[in-house]
Amino acid sequence: MAGSDQIWCEAVRTLERNKPFVLATVINVRGSTPREVGAKMIVRNDGQFGTIGGGCGEAEVFRKARLLLEEGPGASLTEVDLTGDFDQQEIGSCGGIMDVFIDRWSPQADLAVARKLADSAEQSRAAALLTLVDAGVRSEATLGAKAVLDPSEPRAPGVLGALSDEALTQLSERVADAIPGLLEVNQNGSVRAVVRIEPSGAPRVFIDPITGAQRLIIAGAGHIAVPLAAFGSMLGFHVMVIDDRASFANRERFPNADKIIVRPFNAAFESLQLDRHCYVISVTRGHSFDEEVVRAVLRQQTNLPKGQAGCFIGMIGSRRRVRAMLGHLEEEGFDRVLLGEIHAPLGLDIGAETPEEIAVSIVAEIIRERRTGIRDDFSLGTKSGRLRRTD
Repeated sequence: MAGSDQIWCEAVRTLERNKPFVLATVINVRGSTPREVGAKMIVRNDGQFGTIGGGCGEAEVFRKARLLLEEGPGASLTEVDLTGDFDQQEIGSCGGIMDVFIDRWSPQADLAVARKLADSAEQSRAAALLTLVDAGVRSEATLGAKAVLDPSEPRAPGVLGALSDEALTQLSERVADAIPGLLEVNQNGSVRAVVRIEPSGAPRVFIDPITGAQRLIIAGAGHIAVPLAAFGSMLGFHVMVIDDRASFANRERFPNADKIIVRPFNAAFESLQLDRHCYVISVTRGHSFDEEVVRAVLRQQTNLPKGQAGCFIGMIGSRRRVRAMLGHLEEEGFDRVLLGEIHAPLGLDIGAETPEEIAVSIVAEIIRERRTGIRDDFSLGTKSGRLRRTD
């Protein structure tokens, strides 16, 4: 399945061949739907790239997108009802409603935007596409107007008009946290999240961040790392694999990895800039290497500015092995609070045994932490008494 960030590379390839396409993006959902907000697909005259969930709903969007492709420049919002009963008042557990924005991209008007997004995805650099999906009462506004938002350059994109400083801060935070969403621009220049699409007269934009700014950094290229890298790629992470053995860390074993580094672990991590959007997973071949990885990461966390959150650190291993290693690090003087944030033993308690099952367990804990922040006895690290609880 094509990840959201892969869409931008495909968009560039299509536009560089002087071919227009229609981008269909899920901008809002209600009830149970097959894909999440931000899911997207490219529709061309030779087929599609990506998916918004398949089935009859996707087929209907594809049909409308092909019509738009043939008609010329334009954009529209379409509602995809998956409840099975268009007249029912409540949404059941087996169906929901997706609001999908379809927008025609052309080589002349949109290639530069596509290149910026593809470059940000490739470089794992935070950025977002802002698209005007509802002009409101602004007759001069162009539906489908778009701009790239770079949080390192906090200025109001042209598609939004005048924005307050608070609104710019909100947008930058959404970009950094890779949270897509529908936003309404108020008259005073502030923005608010839109839960349900209803007429209001205010313009609305969809913010679609580069999810590859979320990095999955796998230390160790052994048996567990292979399925772990594959899962990470499917989830939209920028996947990096590190090992000091070229016979293990190579493109043949990790075809989906965005970057492979063959260096000693300590030197590799010293060359990286880790932030709160990094998920460092240590699955090396031995206790001493795991300790080297965790120590290198903790050194960066210790030097973070006050109030700045650190990255996710996880390590597999038995309770005894984990306690011994973290005990060594505490004796070296590392902050007990930082050590209490390490997800070790890593994974959710699903009884995993095979490398693939262990990878599922690890990814499940990452998703749970990323989406809910809940840590309880379902997490092996919390169950062992090492990871700080949040329940």
